[in-house]
Amino acid sequence: MLADLETARNDVAGRPLSGPGIVTNGHKAPAIARKDRLIIRMARSDEAPAIVELTNAIFSGKTHLSGASFANSREIERLMTQGKFLLAQSDNEIVGCAYVEPHLEASRLGLLAVTPSRQRAGIGSQLLDAAERLSSSMQCLFMHLQVMNLQCETIRFCRRRGYMEFGIESLNKSQPISLQCHFVRMCKRLETDRWAF
Repeated sequence: MLADLETARNDVAGRPLSGPGIVTNGHKAPAIARKDRLIIRMARSDEAPAIVELTNAIFSGKTHLSGASFANSREIERLMTQGKFLLAQSDNEIVGCAYVEPHLEASRLGLLAVTPSRQRAGIGSQLLDAAERLSSSMQCLFMHLQVMNLQCETIRFCRRRGYMEFGIESLNKSQPISLQCHFVRMCKRLETDRWAF
């Protein structure tokens, strides 16, 4: 099973995961306000500094909103050995990213981020769809993610996409869970027939 998982991981590397006219959930992906093309693809190892720059710009002063650490290129390169980064690129500019870490039955979405100036244009939905298709292609049956309980709009977005809450977790593993501020753990069973690669 692990050998099959590794083969599937290597098989999808380097292929574009979406492009113009890609159909998501039976509907055409929403158009970007500008006329530039959006492509979602796997990140290359030499793009670790760009991922650090993007995530630092998005999460500047909000480190409590992300469970993952993206402090430097070495950390990104280490994560690339455990999972895959997806990049949303528009006219040579990286405008969003997602990090997917597969496990035997479930993958974990460790990050989904879009540049603030490009939010509400469907980029996050397309990144999530690509992450789910990538996970399905690696024989993962479920996708797990966590969202801070104060991010009500994000939780509603995930519910609309078929995710259900199944637990809570402390923001800091060394401290007890606070009912006022914690991570909500969510899960979705993936469609096994979504082989898009």
